[in-house]
Amino acid sequence: FRSKMKFNPTMLQAYFIAGTQDVASKTDFLPTVERIVQAGATAFQFRNKGAVKTASRDEVVELARACHQITQKYQIPLFIDDDVDLALTVGAEGIHVGQKDERITSVLERVGDQMIVGLSCNTAAQITAANQLNGVDYLGTGTVYETNSKADAGNALGVDKLRELVQMSNFPVVAIGGITLERVAETVATGAAGIAAISMFIQMTDPAQQIAEIKATIAQAGGAACSPKK
Repeated sequence: FRSKMKFNPTMLQAYFIAGTQDVASKTDFLPTVERIVQAGATAFQFRNKGAVKTASRDEVVELARACHQITQKYQIPLFIDDDVDLALTVGAEGIHVGQKDERITSVLERVGDQMIVGLSCNTAAQITAANQLNGVDYLGTGTVYETNSKADAGNALGVDKLRELVQMSNFPVVAIGGITLERVAETVATGAAGIAAISMFIQMTDPAQQIAEIKATIAQAGGAACSPKK
């Protein structure tokens, strides 16, 4: 086992998520990932969903490996969404698990000591359960606003509910779902350590400038909010 990359809440500040389903064509995928990572994204999550499931396993592994080369080049963690085998195969720094995915307890048994582990929690009950777990590093919480990027996103929480959930959590929280550049300030004012997004990053016109602004906004929101309460 390799030792896991040490988790730092600053990894959550500008957390980019994408799969080939999120770009116009497959050939755009890796250049898009590199463009956003090079511009200052603090983490990248490879999330191949939907119709893309038709891709062969070899193709998916090859893509994930190519993503990892990019994230290593810019020294940020690669997270794999909901696929422990893939994360292990490519030596990813982290795994992100949803409530409907492989049970978090079994994920922690398999990779807890060698990978950063993120868990989606969107309700008070889910956060209460997560607070009992050993080995989780951060929570992903949303959908904050209505979104079209994720078919299974569920109803929007809004910032007041997000703030409640952030306060309940023992872990740093990355907010996700329908976040636009205009909404970053009110989103991180809840105490969230950062924002995760698909469309917002892909649609950036000046990623270096816009990601720098996101980080500045988070720093202004207090930074203190980013330190876990434990």
